[in-house]
Amino acid sequence: MNLLAISMRGSVEKLQSNLSKQIESFKGEGILINEKVTEEGHHHIIQYNVNIQSIKNYPISDFINIFKYCTANAISEYILGYEEPRFIGRIISEDYAYFEIKEKLELQKKAFDLLDDESNTLLLSEGEFRNRKTFILEKIVDYFNNNTQIDLMGFVTFRLKDYLMELNEVVERAAEDLLVNKEYSEFIKLLKYFVDIQEPKVDLVHVVLNRENSYELYDKNNNVIENEYLKDVATEIKDRNINYEDILISSLITIAPSEIFIHQVSNTKNHEMIKTIGGIFIDKVKTCEGCEWCTLKLEVKKE
Repeated sequence: MNLLAISMRGSVEKLQSNLSKQIESFKGEGILINEKVTEEGHHHIIQYNVNIQSIKNYPISDFINIFKYCTANAISEYILGYEEPRFIGRIISEDYAYFEIKEKLELQKKAFDLLDDESNTLLLSEGEFRNRKTFILEKIVDYFNNNTQIDLMGFVTFRLKDYLMELNEVVERAAEDLLVNKEYSEFIKLLKYFVDIQEPKVDLVHVVLNRENSYELYDKNNNVIENEYLKDVATEIKDRNINYEDILISSLITIAPSEIFIHQVSNTKNHEMIKTIGGIFIDKVKTCEGCEWCTLKLEVKKE
């Protein structure tokens, strides 16, 4: 009795391995399932049939349904594990051909990271989130309800459009993230260059981060830094409605200190700001969570 025929392009070893794992239990029950692989042009066809007389523990209809579910599970795992990376690679190759090889590899890794971060979920066109594996499995099982033959790539192309669309969107988001990071890196390099060519206006700056999204700057003599440079920066930034993090970074760039101590880092949730300052000033920056200087300043404030 014929059970199923699967047609696919290219090598069949990966899919065969997945299928064998799924139907191994039937063989253990003495059910005689025969697998036959033939080649027609560029296609390989995997055919399964069963000796009806060997099916003793199930009604035939139940066995067929269980068999189709097992093979559907194997095919869905094959699509996710083997074809999905190829789909991602093809999207990058076709839509981002202008990227350099290194950037394409970074884009591919970023896309895979996004898929992992989303816990294998799939956002469908109607706004519903589904597990990618479950979505693909259900589509295959539904198809097998009325069919005993499946062309794998044809099925993916026409029955898994939402899935392919999501992969395209994931790669697009990964490309946007990559470009933003690249622009950020170039921006940091520019600011670093600007700082490097300046003569330091202050030897040492203590940056105290307060809980109320504000900060204070002190020089090496523990005096509050308030000079014309910072007044000009504050006025210009205030007119543009920019937040305090930008004001702090602009202030530090303006006075270009030789050394920076950032105190009470836990008072800010903006770790990107600390990263940015570190990227601009490199080895000139040190952070603390309660050094001797902090303790003395707090005692002076209380008085």
